[in-house]
Amino acid sequence: MKAPEWPVILVDSREQMPYDFAGYQTQVATLATGDYQLAGFPQCVVERKSKSDAYGCVGRGRRRFEDCLRRLAKLERPAIVIECPLDDFVSPPARTRLTAAQAVGSYISWEAQYRIGVHWFTRAQAERWTLRFLLSWYKHCRNGAAPGP
Repeated sequence: MKAPEWPVILVDSREQMPYDFAGYQTQVATLATGDYQLAGFPQCVVERKSKSDAYGCVGRGRRRFEDCLRRLAKLERPAIVIECPLDDFVSPPARTRLTAAQAVGSYISWEAQYRIGVHWFTRAQAERWTLRFLLSWYKHCRNGAAPGP
């Protein structure tokens, strides 16, 4: 049985710590929004955040991140993956004045407002989840399943 042909995974050129996606073809590109998408499928995008970056988006970078959220919300299947399990995320980084309740509350609020799923994982889990999410979107599109609820 022949393995399926998967599209190239596009990695945003501004991504500072890109995933490897071992065994899958990747290409660096300048994406309009988000950090990962499949070539030819711009409606499914994953935005990756480290723990410190995720806290920064609630604080000083809030306005810029809300601009990103508005762009993501225009897509069919956007997602945010935070490289920190939730039980670790509730311990704020040393150099922040934000509380865990403020940070987590902001992401829950944004998830409800913009209809963008937010997922907390270790880095390795986040990479696997991102790959599975993108490939699942591709499979559903390839099989003719109409995107949507």
